[in-house]
Amino acid sequence: MIKSEKILREVHDFARENFVMILSDECERELKRLFSEYKPKRVLEIGTAIGYSSSVMALASDCKIDTIEKDGERIRAAKELWKKLGVDGRINCYHGDADELLASVVEGKTYDFVFLDGAKSAYKRQLEFLERHIKRGGIVLCDDVLYLGLVKGDGYPPHKHRTIVNNMRAFLKYVEESDIYECDLIEEANGIAIVRKK
Repeated sequence: MIKSEKILREVHDFARENFVMILSDECERELKRLFSEYKPKRVLEIGTAIGYSSSVMALASDCKIDTIEKDGERIRAAKELWKKLGVDGRINCYHGDADELLASVVEGKTYDFVFLDGAKSAYKRQLEFLERHIKRGGIVLCDDVLYLGLVKGDGYPPHKHRTIVNNMRAFLKYVEESDIYECDLIEEANGIAIVRKK
């Protein structure tokens, strides 16, 4: 096992053992597959967490990554990880709420890959905002779209999950019926949507 893989494995296991939210193993497999196939050059990530997924992306290609995270402690952990892996020079991390920062982060830029893994209720409005910043043929990978298995179907969700479930249903309806995007829904883990801009 090479050094970078060992470091990532340790971070992965720490996150799983300590209930730190990182992408699912199934989503990580899809992420690596998509990077192998499309070899993206400019990436936007919403939801840095402790830097695990951005590290996977940076090691999978020579891409440049813009990533947004509102938790300062997580950003510190992410920056330490990127430095250990030697990918810190290709990752720009923005500290704050994605809805407030998004316009300034993406101004004048287009992306060929977007990873949505932040606030689940925000996926639809974030994708709508990002539409003109995503290249034709660009990929948007979205984790946790079936949210605890509550999104599928049209059942009435429990009160504490209602807003997220209703917003995620609206997001999936939007990408599945859109003239702009094609969507593949993978029902493994917590649900993964692979959205491609036509």
